[in-house]
Amino acid sequence: MKLITTTMILLVAAFVFIPVMSGPMAQTNAAAPDTQQQIFETKCQKCHSLDRVKEAHLTREMVKPTIDRMKSKPGADISQTDAETLYEYLSKYFVIPPPPPVSPIPVK
Repeated sequence: MKLITTTMILLVAAFVFIPVMSGPMAQTNAAAPDTQQQIFETKCQKCHSLDRVKEAHLTREMVKPTIDRMKSKPGADISQTDAETLYEYLSKYFVIPPPPPVSPIPVK
């Protein structure tokens, strides 16, 4: 009976603790969205309001050069890892969509 109880406790512990312990190890290199947002708010707000960033109307092609320019500013304190996180975050949430393709007008 004691062996069965011990086995049951170990099984329950395995199902509870192993997923919790392996969670961070199972993540990819991409930062979680809330971590991306925190980096965005911390790094960008040092110099200007977040509304200014949100209303910049960047295209996907403009995100990387803009962040690289901001990264080079004195006191920006944006590491390469932070810059890559910001590229991903801004490209996902704050770029303007590309214009729809224009279909050619048929010639008569």
